[in-house]
Amino acid sequence: MKQIFPVLFGLLLSVQAGAQPVRKKMPVKPALPVTSVQIPETATTSPQAMAAWLKTHTGSSTALQQALYSWMAGNIAFDAARMNEISNYRDTAAAIQQTLHTRKGLSTDFAVLYARVCREAGINAVVVTGYTLQGDGMVPLGTHDWVAVKSGTQWTVTDPAWGAGTLENGRFVQHTDWKWFQMVPQVAVKTHMPFDPLWQLILFPLRHDELGSRGFAAAAKRPVFSCADSLVAWSRQSRLERLQHAAARITQFGGAVNPFIMNELDWMQQSIRVLASNQEIEMGNRQIDQFNEVNRDYTEIAKLYNEYVTFRNRGFQPEIKDQVLRKMIDEIAGRLTGAEKTLLGLEGSREPVRQHVDELLGVIRNMKEKVGGEQAFVSKYIKTVKAKRKDLFDEKS
Repeated sequence: MKQIFPVLFGLLLSVQAGAQPVRKKMPVKPALPVTSVQIPETATTSPQAMAAWLKTHTGSSTALQQALYSWMAGNIAFDAARMNEISNYRDTAAAIQQTLHTRKGLSTDFAVLYARVCREAGINAVVVTGYTLQGDGMVPLGTHDWVAVKSGTQWTVTDPAWGAGTLENGRFVQHTDWKWFQMVPQVAVKTHMPFDPLWQLILFPLRHDELGSRGFAAAAKRPVFSCADSLVAWSRQSRLERLQHAAARITQFGGAVNPFIMNELDWMQQSIRVLASNQEIEMGNRQIDQFNEVNRDYTEIAKLYNEYVTFRNRGFQPEIKDQVLRKMIDEIAGRLTGAEKTLLGLEGSREPVRQHVDELLGVIRNMKEKVGGEQAFVSKYIKTVKAKRKDLFDEKS
C-alpha cells in the first residue's frame, strides 16, 4: 500500500482596523507620585529588554507599569499623519519593533507595545479594541485600542495613547496625563467601550444600543454577567473560539448599531471563516500524518510477524526461553491493537483518507486474526512438555 503524504495549505489573514481617533484636549490630571525610574536607551530595543530592565529596577507590578507608562508618554508620539490610515495587523512583533524604532504610532501601536512589555514581565495584559465615547450621552466617536491589565485579582484599564498627549489642530502635543492610567472598569467604560462586552469587565455590561445614564439603569436590571468565569473560559480558548464567542456576545449586546461595530463584526466574520478553513485543513493534515504513522508501524509489524513465521517454520529453533517466545508474539498482537485503535479514531476522515483507513483496517484485522491463532498455539506449546513439543508442529501444519 502506498503512503499518503500531507499537502499543506496556507491562507493569509489580512486584518483591517479603522483609523484611531485621538480625544479632544481635556484638563490634565495631576501626575501620580511616580518613582524616578527612567528606562535607559540601551534597554528599549525590544519588549523583552524593557521588561527585564523594569523587573530589575522596580519593586512591584504597579511601579513597573507606572515607569512604562511614563516612558511611553515621554518617548512615543501619536502619529497624526497616519491617524486615518487602515491598519493591517494586530499585535505583531514587526509592528512593535517599528514603534520602538520610529518612536511614534497609533493607538494600536501604543496598546500592543504596553501589553507586550507587561506580559514579558509576567503581568497579565490584554489589548482591547473598541470605540471611544464622549460626554454624558456617551456618543461614539471612533475606533480605538487600549489595555486591560490584571494585578492580583483585580482588572484595571490603561490607555497609553491618550496618556501621551492630545491632538490640537491636527498636531500632536505631548503631555503625560495620568487620568488614563489604571482606571477602574466602571469608570473606563464611560469613555472606552469595548466591542466585546466581556472586556467592559463589569457585572452589568452596557449594551451597544443603550449607552448613557439610561444604559446603566437598564443594565442594572439584567442578570449579573459572570465576568470572572467568562474570562477564565476565554483564557483557555483558541483564537478561533475567542472570535466566535466575541462575535456572539457583540450581537447579543446590541449588535451593529454603529459603523465601528459593523466594521469590527465584518472583520471578525472574515477572520472566523479563514481560521475555520485553516483549522479544517490542519485537522486533515494531522489525520494524514496519523495514517502515515500507522502505515509505517504496520510495515514494521508485518516484518516482525514474518520473522516469527520463519522462526516457527524452523520449529522454534534455535531454542529460546518460553517467556521470550511469548513476548515475541504478544508484542505483535499489542502493536496491532494499538494501530487498530488509532485507525478507528480516523474513521470520520474525509476522502481519500477514509478509503485508505478502511483498507488498512481490513488488513490489520485480518493479521490480528492470524496472530490470535498464533498466540493460542504458543500458549499450547509452552504448556506442552518439551519432549512432545515437536509433535505440535505436525498438528499445526
